[in-house]
Amino acid sequence: IRLFSQSLSKPLNNKIVKQWKVVFYGTDELSEVTLKALNNNRLSPTPIRIVKDLHVVCVKSDCLVRRYASLHNLPLYTWPYTLTPGTYDVGIVVSFGHLIPTESILACEYGIINAHPSLLPRWRGAAPIFHTILNGDAETGVTITQVSPNKFDVGKILLQETFRIPDDFTSKMLTEKLSKIAADMIIQTLQDLPHYIKSSYSQPISGVIYAPKIKPEKCKVIWNNDTPLAIERKLKAFGEFFDLYTYWKDMKVVITKCVSEKEAESANISSIISSCVSSGFCYFHKRRKILFVKCKNGWCGITNVKIPKKGRITALDFYNGFISKENPVNCYFSENKK
Repeated sequence: IRLFSQSLSKPLNNKIVKQWKVVFYGTDELSEVTLKALNNNRLSPTPIRIVKDLHVVCVKSDCLVRRYASLHNLPLYTWPYTLTPGTYDVGIVVSFGHLIPTESILACEYGIINAHPSLLPRWRGAAPIFHTILNGDAETGVTITQVSPNKFDVGKILLQETFRIPDDFTSKMLTEKLSKIAADMIIQTLQDLPHYIKSSYSQPISGVIYAPKIKPEKCKVIWNNDTPLAIERKLKAFGEFFDLYTYWKDMKVVITKCVSEKEAESANISSIISSCVSSGFCYFHKRRKILFVKCKNGWCGITNVKIPKKGRITALDFYNGFISKENPVNCYFSENKK
């Protein structure tokens, strides 16, 4: 990668800052926030402008990045697209999901950089935010790296920022927070990109953990394998993106809200249910209006579900419509239709 080009520059805080010809790769809400920041900078007054030109590459299907680029009349190219040497100073990738070909990386004078929503090398891969919440991590962050040929998320680190995760954070909330951090970090990096490239360092060999794409079966509750805490984390991770589900007979039941592990423990359901029951057994606590379900190492407390035709209903509604009409020995959720 060639450094320290002499093309157009403008002063910023008495420092010469290059104005960049940028090509941006992205797809989703995480990407869109950075794209907006880059475009807003492109349209800003000259003394603070560091983005001279902004072109966009995205997938053919409808996505937030394609919509934004079209709405704001940004030059738009459909993936796969190979860059022409000399057209761009730097490429920027945020949540794109495709390997950039080597010839496109080399076509940019300063290569291509990536904003990844984790503290690399932890959670390399397609779904770092989901895995962060599923694992119950106390902290995460954003890492700016150089894009390397043929592999995801292994390039040298230019910049890294840590974020402490509040206990009540969901994947959606974390996505919103990290998208803003990533956008700010990309702008910060562009303000002195040659310095950050020169000061970049290799990722540690230890601490590598992968975050593969979430498969549909991951969103199913496995009552004899999932603990109350695991179910709580699954709902935080998937609830606003995918259905966290189980089955009542042959009916799919989507869990939309449950109480915390601590609140479920405080009900002391094991002292109420004296007989030995199997995982998936349902017990409705009338005073608390919570549907408790036996799972690994305890009970999960559900307050709201979603069912076909009726949509979202309370645990009390589900009890009145289904559980109350069954012999208690038949009151079970299961992994599959029966």
